[in-house]
Amino acid sequence: MKVATHKISVTVDSGSIQVNPDSLVMTSADEVYWGGTNARAFTIAFDNEGPFGQRNLSHADAVSRKKPRSKGRFKYTVISVENPGLQLDPEIIIEDPPTGDKP
Repeated sequence: MKVATHKISVTVDSGSIQVNPDSLVMTSADEVYWGGTNARAFTIAFDNEGPFGQRNLSHADAVSRKKPRSKGRFKYTVISVENPGLQLDPEIIIEDPPTGDKP
């Protein structure tokens, strides 16, 4: 089975954060990473442990590919390193991978 890799684009400006897609649906067999569109760093904080076995992801962790360890709906916060008061709350939804081969 081919593993899909999802990129969540993150743009941190002086007064706002934009994330695309705002809500990502992926399977537990897929990989995901957050890619910055400019030089401004950000961190990721999940409400609980999150799907990757840790609550907080540093900028270096966020921009590297990772495979989820659990399924469900996870709210998280993108936080500007330069201005920690600047935050955005998107979500990631992880489902079971499809079964069987599709043509």
